[in-house]
Amino acid sequence: MILCRAVTRRAIRVLILSALLAVCSVAWATQHPPEHVGFSGYNHTAWRAGQGAPGDIWDIQQDETGKLWLATGSGLYTFDGQRFERQESVAGAEAPSLNMITLFADRPGSMWIGYYHAGIGHLTGGRHLKTYQRAEGVPPGVVSSFAYDDQGVLWAAVEQGLRRFINGRWEKLPASMGVPERRGHWLLNDSRGTFWALVGQQVWYIPKGGARFIATGIGVAQMSTLAESPSGEIWLADRGRGTMPIADANGMLPETEREARRLPDIVASRLVFTSDGVMWAPMRGIDGIGGSARVIFDGKTAVSMETFNVAQGLTSPAAVPVFEDREGNIWIGTNLGLSRFRAQSVRTLTEGPNDPYRVVSRNSAGDLLGYGEDPVPYALQRQTVGLSRAGLQAAALGNRTPFWQFEWTNLVLRRGRELQRIPFPGAAEGLQPQALYFPNAHEAWACVQGTFLSHYDNGAWRSPVDLERNSCSALAPDGRGGLIAGFADGAVALYDGTRLQTLGKKDGLDVGPITAILAEGDLLLVAGEKGLAIRRGVSAFGAVRTDIAGVLEGITGIVVDRSRQLWLNGSRGLVRLDLSTALESATQGVVVSPRLFDDVDGMPGVALQSGPLPTAQLAPDGLLWLGTNQGLAWLDTLKPNRSRSAPVTSIGNVHYGDEQEPLADGATIPAGITQLQIDFIAQSLARPERNRYRYRLSRVDAGWRDAGSATTAYYTNLGPGTYTFEVIAASEDGVWGTAPTAASFTIEPLLTQTFWFRSLVAIALILLVAAAARMRARNITALVKARYEERLHERERIARDLHDTLLQGSQGLLLRLHAISVMPALPPGAQERLESAMQAAEDSLREGRDRVTALRQEADNRADLATALSEVFSQHTQPDDRRLRVTVEGEPTRIRTEALEEIYLIGREAIRNAIEHAGASAIEVEIAYGTTFRLHVRDDGQGMEPDRVREGHWGLQGMRERALRLGAVLKIWSRPGLGTEVALSIPTHRLNQTRAATPWSRLLKRLRS
Repeated sequence: MILCRAVTRRAIRVLILSALLAVCSVAWATQHPPEHVGFSGYNHTAWRAGQGAPGDIWDIQQDETGKLWLATGSGLYTFDGQRFERQESVAGAEAPSLNMITLFADRPGSMWIGYYHAGIGHLTGGRHLKTYQRAEGVPPGVVSSFAYDDQGVLWAAVEQGLRRFINGRWEKLPASMGVPERRGHWLLNDSRGTFWALVGQQVWYIPKGGARFIATGIGVAQMSTLAESPSGEIWLADRGRGTMPIADANGMLPETEREARRLPDIVASRLVFTSDGVMWAPMRGIDGIGGSARVIFDGKTAVSMETFNVAQGLTSPAAVPVFEDREGNIWIGTNLGLSRFRAQSVRTLTEGPNDPYRVVSRNSAGDLLGYGEDPVPYALQRQTVGLSRAGLQAAALGNRTPFWQFEWTNLVLRRGRELQRIPFPGAAEGLQPQALYFPNAHEAWACVQGTFLSHYDNGAWRSPVDLERNSCSALAPDGRGGLIAGFADGAVALYDGTRLQTLGKKDGLDVGPITAILAEGDLLLVAGEKGLAIRRGVSAFGAVRTDIAGVLEGITGIVVDRSRQLWLNGSRGLVRLDLSTALESATQGVVVSPRLFDDVDGMPGVALQSGPLPTAQLAPDGLLWLGTNQGLAWLDTLKPNRSRSAPVTSIGNVHYGDEQEPLADGATIPAGITQLQIDFIAQSLARPERNRYRYRLSRVDAGWRDAGSATTAYYTNLGPGTYTFEVIAASEDGVWGTAPTAASFTIEPLLTQTFWFRSLVAIALILLVAAAARMRARNITALVKARYEERLHERERIARDLHDTLLQGSQGLLLRLHAISVMPALPPGAQERLESAMQAAEDSLREGRDRVTALRQEADNRADLATALSEVFSQHTQPDDRRLRVTVEGEPTRIRTEALEEIYLIGREAIRNAIEHAGASAIEVEIAYGTTFRLHVRDDGQGMEPDRVREGHWGLQGMRERALRLGAVLKIWSRPGLGTEVALSIPTHRLNQTRAATPWSRLLKRLRS
């Protein structure tokens, strides 16, 4: 018995020891990658609770506009990259609780909220909240996670298990699904359609198309989470044992692999994998101090772990949510604020030269090397950037390709560890090089301070050309075997070995002292202290214009990469432009939007301004190397360094007077408002201050207004009416939106600005003008009448004078002549001639009496004009003459006396001409009454030449003058042998003494009465 007990005890010890060894071996097999403090290659920005950010951030989501939504212990917040805003519609009376821990943005305008102890909320449109609690199937307790399954059904992990949202209610799972009603921790629907759930203390899943959960046997602690990597692996962040992969595309991983790849130090609250496969893990368990970790993998092996904590700037060691936005920024929330990690495009060579003079140069094979005051170079290659200082220098010294270096008084030719020092011209006087260029392993060009351009070849220095100016400040090849030199006076010289051409202000080059030169094909790019100019072929230089002040100043390095991007290393940082865009600006004056890379993007400093070599060089492997005043840096030109999408714009408040309100589409602005301020912003979470804006207002702006980075538009002198405000934005990479955001609004009119008021004013003005015109007409009529009466009085006076003098005297003369005619002693024939003369005198006397009668008494306005003109014919022809035919059309109307007289005289003159000059055999007079009065006199006589008609013979000029006084149209047609026609026409209302009454005249008459 005792033996049996001893054996039993021994067996138990062996089993315990074996188990301990197994556990130890597994523990030893877990991964412990090298740890580094700080997230390399990322810029960190923190918003702390004391600076406006909320505390107790439990979850982060992004909506369709680009805003972040934050679930916190004090309510729901939004963040647009600059301002935090509490959503009062959720934090007010509608919300069941302020303590919310889960968010899920499932579609535009829809956000699901999981409360700590108040159920589930569904926020739509950003304003309308519907709450689901016990009555709607949600038990009390924590809501930990949301997810859609492969059938499009929404699930929630709650305190008492899992719930599905069906027909507006949260339904329990049927027992047939096989999962217990234990606390749910996390849900995940992976890329293969497998639905994962952490329930109770185990991992469960439903295969795609399945109807029942399968238990994995993998235990979990409370509040554990899941995440999927870009390769399709499912990772478990267990709060008790660390982080590990549990499945891949082939199914569940075996326990040995899970344990071998487990990261026991990553005790994560949440997990996120970025597109490059890097794991981001906020946690509360690295040596008990929390913070966040970033794990870098090489395949399936974790090769590096970086940590970031309060000492590095994290707002608190208690970090929970982690989120990657659409621009690639990583956000981590803590109980004291919010942190953003933005990938930096520029990386610093931390192990490079640390003295003030950093130089990047190229050997004869095209490889780049860097060095400082210590002449030992560093290899600048993609595969060496992660090496130590010793490794960088060893790689450079192992390369025996000839390499030119410089010291302040010597030119150095290096082959590996072998050095050949060549003193510069003037080295004995301490002169230093201002600019250098190395075309190959045997030649060197140098501009030494105070001397002319010098060329080293075949072991000797010489000056092949007299530049007739001080030492140059920049040197570059022209791409055709020649040389380009730039000078401090702003000029450049092109030297092809025999001929020298100087270009300066007369050629459009005005950028100040020259600092960098690049010849690219037929383009010549020249940078100076004041900017950048480009010349194409033999045309003049043109300056490149940008919308960022000073961004092209102090450029000391110019590079064009394989994708035709222009890189400029200057005093503001590194600048990128499309070469074609820069050329368009130089040739057409277009203002361009460059991309500036500064300290936020990883630039350790600004471009060196005093070195003799260019501060930007492109390596054959695509890395762009930069010499700055804080060290050497590099940028990978083969990786995307720009956002391809434009930011989403939104229109904010409209301000008028002392009021402001959201400018919703269809908004109404009170009457009398003439000045407006409109706010807008683009939802960029990376560098919102670098967004560029354009806006326009219909009925005011003819085109887009460039606002730069301003986010407010101001308008004055606006009238009533409907307007549409539009705004578009560009990201910091210069990508402009194509569909502007628009909002229409209406400014109500004042009473005095309404259509009816203006119509009444217009009618009143018309009435006033009509009344004034009527009064004017009456005054003119009275004046004409007075003048006509004066004319009648004058006629009566002339008639009296003629009757008392000329006519009486003529009558007496006739009597005397009659007495003589009856005398018996008259010569033969005298009697007949005397009687003929007396007859003519009597005729003239009779006509004179008729004219006197006309002067004394107005002709009857209804007198027969046809009869009067017939009498004219009778007076000038024999009684039996039948050549005249008179026709009248229409009813004769009343004609003013003076007008009737002018018409009669025109007709009389036409008839006389036909009788006395035309030799006509037929004369026709046509008189027509109607809306237009017409008088036509035609004959079939000999006619006239056209020029005689124009010259005005036979009284024609007098007829025209009379017609002009009437305001009538007089036309005369005549051709030799075809007769003549005189046509007079005039609107009848001009001849009438009174006009027909019109509605306006009747209205005016009533107003006057």
